[in-house]
Amino acid sequence: MVLQECLIIGHRGAAGLAPENTMLSYRTALDLGVPMIELDIHETLDGHLVCIHDSSVDRTTNGSGIVAEMTLREIRRLDAGRGERIPLLGEVLDLARGHMSVNIELKALGVEKNVLDLVTDRSMLDSIVVSSFYHGSLLAMKELNQDVCTGALIAKPMDGLIPYVVDLGANAMNPLHSLVTHDLVKEAHGNSLKIHPWTVNDSSRMSELLRLEVDGMITDFPNIGLDALRRFSA
Repeated sequence: MVLQECLIIGHRGAAGLAPENTMLSYRTALDLGVPMIELDIHETLDGHLVCIHDSSVDRTTNGSGIVAEMTLREIRRLDAGRGERIPLLGEVLDLARGHMSVNIELKALGVEKNVLDLVTDRSMLDSIVVSSFYHGSLLAMKELNQDVCTGALIAKPMDGLIPYVVDLGANAMNPLHSLVTHDLVKEAHGNSLKIHPWTVNDSSRMSELLRLEVDGMITDFPNIGLDALRRFSA
């Protein structure tokens, strides 16, 4: 494995260092030199794509309500931590463009075309991955554009996992890190699949995964991930 190819992927920006899925979190990851960030997408009542993990604003802001039942104006009034606002996907793409790649996790159904339009308008197709637990959304993205890189999120073991992901036409699989074994990595690579486990915050587990030759690690603490990668390289 060429070590530079193991991506340290900032989970929700740098969720362990700044309020998750905020511009501050994404800028923190950028300042650390992270090659890729991961973020989550929901759609507002008036059709805007915003970066927030949960279907409601309750946990991560000083407000309450369901994202899909709120307008962008209502959502922008909320404090998402340290005075930060919930950002638009387009704003994050503008920040990342030319500096780092973006793993866009779809948390809402039916937003595939809107996501693709925002990405293609910025000529960023080659620097994004679209991932989801909604595997039908990955199929929909491929139907819109075969060149979209997709990643299937996996939370539990299943028989025939690799053939299943291959049948989705996905380029990568992003499993819960505890599911990753030598055999799983070998089988994934044998089927031309990248493997990006989540959410890896312990440096010793990071070292184990590096030895297993994963292609990337999603972490709340990209600073720890980058340090682990440097130590492993040395």
